[in-house]
Amino acid sequence: MKHPFHQIHLYEIGSRLFCGKKGKPLPLLLNEIQEKIPFGWADEIWLMGIWKNSPSSRKIAETMPALKPGYEAVKSKIEPGDVYGSPYAIYEYKPDPIITDKDDLTEIYEWFQSKNKKLILDFVPNHMAIDSPLVSNHPKSFLLANESKDFKDTFFHPNGNRYFYGKDPYFDGWTDTVQWDFSNPEVEGLHIQILREIAKQCDGVRCDMAMLPLHDVFEKTHGKRSVYRWETVIRTIKQEFPHFKFYAEVYWGLESKLLSLGFDATYEKRLYDLFLNQNLQAAKEKLCSESNLNQIRFLENHDEERAKHCFGENGKTYFSLLSANQGTILFYDGQELGLSKKIPIQMIRTDEESIDLEAFAFYERALAAIQKREKSIFYRDPSYSEFNGLSIFCRLILSENQRELIIWNPNGIICSGWIPFQDEIIYQKELKDIVTGNVFLQEKKEEGLYFLLKPNELQWFTF
Repeated sequence: MKHPFHQIHLYEIGSRLFCGKKGKPLPLLLNEIQEKIPFGWADEIWLMGIWKNSPSSRKIAETMPALKPGYEAVKSKIEPGDVYGSPYAIYEYKPDPIITDKDDLTEIYEWFQSKNKKLILDFVPNHMAIDSPLVSNHPKSFLLANESKDFKDTFFHPNGNRYFYGKDPYFDGWTDTVQWDFSNPEVEGLHIQILREIAKQCDGVRCDMAMLPLHDVFEKTHGKRSVYRWETVIRTIKQEFPHFKFYAEVYWGLESKLLSLGFDATYEKRLYDLFLNQNLQAAKEKLCSESNLNQIRFLENHDEERAKHCFGENGKTYFSLLSANQGTILFYDGQELGLSKKIPIQMIRTDEESIDLEAFAFYERALAAIQKREKSIFYRDPSYSEFNGLSIFCRLILSENQRELIIWNPNGIICSGWIPFQDEIIYQKELKDIVTGNVFLQEKKEEGLYFLLKPNELQWFTF
């Protein structure tokens, strides 16, 4: 049976790093973005870190000893200006001067619209930078620690109040941020005001640590009950901007909760962890049993280690599996180059890393194959016979001008067998594997297409 197949391709670019390394603002670099291989594949571009930098965050980033090893791992000689500050300690929701000298992103947004690409930006609901003007303008909207006897995770603000740093329940506070007070109903209205302005300049937001304002989570973290309602915030914005998207970075099993509150899609890290821990049978079951329509899956992003570092050559297999499943694929800039060094988000200049030419060739083949899919796409899982009765992943993706067969062996031993010829799987003298680039000569057998796969080997053919 054929099923509709829907996939969204989200391409994350660290905008500060991109502009910092080039030494130019983004409007002068848009054509260079267009030349990147993932750009043509992408439906949506997430320009991470585009909002105004905090001077205090920059000073903290430059002087915090714990961050220094991360900087030195990607820059042999740290020079003034290499470290810029965290893009998640937002001073205010206006473009940073390193991105553009304009007061808004209209010029950049219109360019992406002209290329038929949606633009996704950051929204950080949990906190602002400690020196944000919002703290002075709305002093009671941030979490006061004036009556606290424990000064841990707090700081003294020039307005005379002591505030809590932004934090989650499991770690110490982020010392360049101040915590919004979700027990204050005014915060919800302020967020709606901020999001209204953001929504004029893009097509959606990726909400950082979106579970932290939830009632139970905030109470667990700070001992106060949140009155913040994501459902109201999202509904209010969508009434004015019906097609505006809300994506949630979320963990701790709270994905379904946020979807029920109106988010369009949420991070889904469980499959990533199954790949990382080599729990391949569980990964296969997950891939086969869920529709994944509202899930955002990835092999790397700015928070995680590089896919090349974590998965090595198996990264090709795992990206192929993401490409064979519905939902949203998050692709991080540099993944296509096989880069292996994680760049701290506080940096805007690093040394250049050598390109992995085999990884580059794979992503060039894979992204090109995906781009050939027409809008009307279906999938089905064809029958097969494995000589030892082993279970494999076998999927056929069908569009008007292309058929793709993806077969993967999640078992710990070699498996082999036949996939019968049928309407969409026909005999061809040669089959080229997208993963390796190798060409396989085929004999025409009445049993069908023969396969032989090593443990964790995947083959991806087009017809």
